[in-house]
This record gives sequence, C-alpha cells and structure tokens, in this order.
Amino acid sequence: MKKNIFFYMIMVVVFYLIIGIIRLDMTTIFACIVSLLLIFCIELLQKKIGYSDLCKFLCYVFVLSTEILGQIYHFYTRVWYFDIIMHTFSSFIISYLSYYLLRFFGDINKMLLLLFIFSFAMMIESVWEISEFCIDRVFNQDMQKDTIINEITSTYFSTSGDTPVKLKVNDVIVDGISFYSKYGGYIDIGLYDTISDMVCALVGSGIFIIIFKKRLVC
Repeated sequence: MKKNIFFYMIMVVVFYLIIGIIRLDMTTIFACIVSLLLIFCIELLQKKIGYSDLCKFLCYVFVLSTEILGQIYHFYTRVWYFDIIMHTFSSFIISYLSYYLLRFFGDINKMLLLLFIFSFAMMIESVWEISEFCIDRVFNQDMQKDTIINEITSTYFSTSGDTPVKLKVNDVIVDGISFYSKYGGYIDIGLYDTISDMVCALVGSGIFIIIFKKRLVC
C-alpha cells in the first residue's frame, strides 16, 4: 500500500510532465520536475527521521496541490482563497515534520516541544516571505500579491508627525492614471499579502498543536 501511493504520485506527475513536453509548456514542465524532486525528497526524509505515513501522505497532497493545482491550473491567481489554504496547510505539515525532527535528535520537555513546533513553523514561513520579497525585487516578479485598500493610517498625515491619522483614499494618480477609477483604491505592494500569509502559518501551526497536543510523545 505504501509503495502504491508513491507509485500513484509519480504516475500523476509523469502524466502532466508528458503533457507539458508535448505542448512545450515550460510552466508545466518546471512544476512537474519540482514535484518529482519533492516526492523523492519526502521518501528519503521519511527513511532518515522516520515520520508517519500520514505525515508523508499530507506532504504528497501539499506537493500535488501547490504544483499541479497552483502552478499548472493557476489556482493561485484564479481561486482567491487557494493561497490561504496552502499557507495554512503548509504550516500544519511543517509543524508535523518539526515534531519528528526534534524527536530524531533526542527527548525534550513537552512544553519546549510545543514551543519548538510553533517557532519552527513561523521561522520557515518568515524565510519564505523574505524569499518572495527578494525574488520580486531582483527578478521583477509578483509573488507578494498586491491588495486594493481604500484608507490609510499614518503619522505622515498629522501636523505633528507623531499622531496616526486615518484618511480615506478618494483618488490616486500615477502617470496620469486614476488608480481609484481603474482599480478601486490604492494598491498596497505586498504588505497585506505577507501578513496574511504569516497569520495563516500561525493558524496552521496552532491547529496542529491543538489536534495533536495529547498525542505528542516527547
């Protein structure tokens, strides 16, 4: 059964890889190659630190979801809540993996174990968000999705420069284009997306801790 799951995962990815090669679709080819590498890494890592089959299966689900649904079928841009689900789910899985990772190195107090699980998940998410920022700046990408906002609170708007003042965005003109008329407000360049992803990571790790708290063995 274990080998069957691995075989099915490989077959699904290879199927999409063949389609990508036939269509010369580089996005599909790249997503499939990344998926294959991750699937083999999941297998090797399980042999190394001995995490459960359930944890491995969840890793498989995440890889196929983010690469095939997210990249090939463009769920990240076409389904507005897909990114929220993936960030929450990934944090849950990272928390799961961190538990086995810590057990691999030795015993630890249960409270410290919970703290490590939470901290490790948030650290991975932080590194990922920094990576997104760097990729956007260096390669002119848009991994940190923009958000339309209609009001801004800032000390820049106060006469003293010390008191936060909230102003509604009635119009923003950039290169002669009215952003309010065209987009419905001011375009935030990724901050809301980054913080939302961090909140999802917090929630995902929290859900894992709540579900598995009584089952965690130090």
